[in-house]
Amino acid sequence: MELTGGARVDTLPALIAHKVATEGGAIVLRKKNRGIWNAVTWAEMDQQVAAIRRGLRAMDFGRGDVAAVLSETRPEAAYADLAILTSGGASVAINPNDEAEHVGHIVRSAGCQVVFVEGEEQLDKVLSVRAECPGLARIVIADMKGLRDFSDPIAVSLERFVAEGAPDAAFDPVGPDDTAAVVFPQDGTHAMGRIVTHAEVMRMVEGARRQLAPQAGDERLVVLPMSDPTERVLGLYLALATGTISNYLESPETAVENLQQLKPTILGANAEAWERLHARITAAADAATPLQRTMYRWAIGAARSGGAMAGLADLLVLRAVRRELGMSRLRLAFVGNEPIPAQSLDWARALGITVRQVTDPAELGQGNAEYGTLIRAAYAAA
Repeated sequence: MELTGGARVDTLPALIAHKVATEGGAIVLRKKNRGIWNAVTWAEMDQQVAAIRRGLRAMDFGRGDVAAVLSETRPEAAYADLAILTSGGASVAINPNDEAEHVGHIVRSAGCQVVFVEGEEQLDKVLSVRAECPGLARIVIADMKGLRDFSDPIAVSLERFVAEGAPDAAFDPVGPDDTAAVVFPQDGTHAMGRIVTHAEVMRMVEGARRQLAPQAGDERLVVLPMSDPTERVLGLYLALATGTISNYLESPETAVENLQQLKPTILGANAEAWERLHARITAAADAATPLQRTMYRWAIGAARSGGAMAGLADLLVLRAVRRELGMSRLRLAFVGNEPIPAQSLDWARALGITVRQVTDPAELGQGNAEYGTLIRAAYAAA
C-alpha cells in the first residue's frame, strides 16, 4: 500500500510504525468519557499498544502465536488487537454477543494463548469454558468493575498485565505472508476459522480506500465490535491508513446522543442501526404536532418524487431532520454484507443520505475483482 508522501507498507505493523514516526502528534482517535471527548494522538496510542505488547513479551508471546479479543467497542480492544499484530501474532476478534460455547470453540480451535476481555460478562464466558482450552494461559480484563474481590490464577487486570510486562524490544519482522487474523463464522456453528494474512488485510484496506475514498481529517463514529469486518477492516484499519479519526462511544446506550454531538462525516454501521434510526424519527414525527407531522410526511413524499419540490422539502424540513440525527456533515455511509431493508433504505435516500453496501457488485465496480473476492470472503467467514 502506498501512503501519502510515497511511502509503501505491506503489513499493519509497518503501517503503524510509519504513522507514529511521521504523524506522532496528530489525533488518531477520541473516546467520550463523562461527556467529554478525550483525544489520543498517534504517539499516545503507540504507548498504549507498546505497554500491552510488553505484557505479551513477558509471556514469550510472539510470531506465530494467537490471541483473542472479546469486547464491545472500546479503544482498549483496538489497542490489544494492534499489540497482538505488532508482536507478530495473529489476532482473533470474537463477537461479544457469542454464547460461551461458541467462544470456547473459537479459543480452542485457534489455539489462543491469551484472551483480552472487556469486563465481567465476557470474563464469565471464558472462565466457563477454559477447561476445554488447554492452551489458554492468560485472561486479561480491561474493565474491573464488579471484580474488586475477584481472584483467579490465570486472570489479571489490564493494568496488572501491563505492569508485569517485560522490556520492549524488537520482534522478528512481520512479513506480508504472515498470519494477521483468524476469522471464524458467526453463525453459531463449529466451523473452522479462515486464516487472513497481512498481505490480504492490506489489499482489503487498499481496495476499501479506492471504493469508499475516505479523506484525512474525516471523523467516524465507532458503533460496531471488531468482530464485524465493517469495523475491523473498513473501520479501524482503513482509518489508520487514511488519517480518519475514530470516535468511540461513551456506551452503547449513548450511541444516538454521541452521533448527534459528533456529527461525523463517515458512518459505517449495520442494517439494524439504520432500522433503529428510521424507527426513531418515525416515532418522533408521529408524536409531533399535527402541522409538524404533516410537514414531515409531505417532505419525505416530495423527496421521493424528486423535482423542484424535493429541493424545497430539503430546505424546509429534511435538513433539520439530518441535524437532529447528527448527519448534517455526513458524506459517506456504508453497511457491510447485510443489506438494509427496503423501507429504511428508501427513507435514508429521501433524507438525502446514500447508504452503500460494500459487497454490492455495483458498488465494487470494475477493476476491484481481487478486493471484492477478499472482502466477500471476510464477511462469509465472519
